[in-house]
Amino acid sequence: MYELRERVKWRSRRGLLELDLFFTRFINERLEGLDEAQLENLLDLLTADDHDLWAMVNGSRECEVESWRDMVALLRDSGPRLDGVVKEVS
Repeated sequence: MYELRERVKWRSRRGLLELDLFFTRFINERLEGLDEAQLENLLDLLTADDHDLWAMVNGSRECEVESWRDMVALLRDSGPRLDGVVKEVS
């Protein structure tokens, strides 16, 4: 699983600053606790476009991919509260 974790770390480096900061924190705090299936799912989720991914993580857009929903929920629960951010942007 070491190689899989390293792939997730590499793929989580994003061009969008908000995502980069979000995933840096998530990787530092939660990556070691993920099992292999969760790591595979996260790796797949990280193929999404930055703006789509940010919208799913911050809750301004629902995740339309069934297999990603649990991971998106985990990401939302582990991140900073973004409720006010979403309302201000809308």
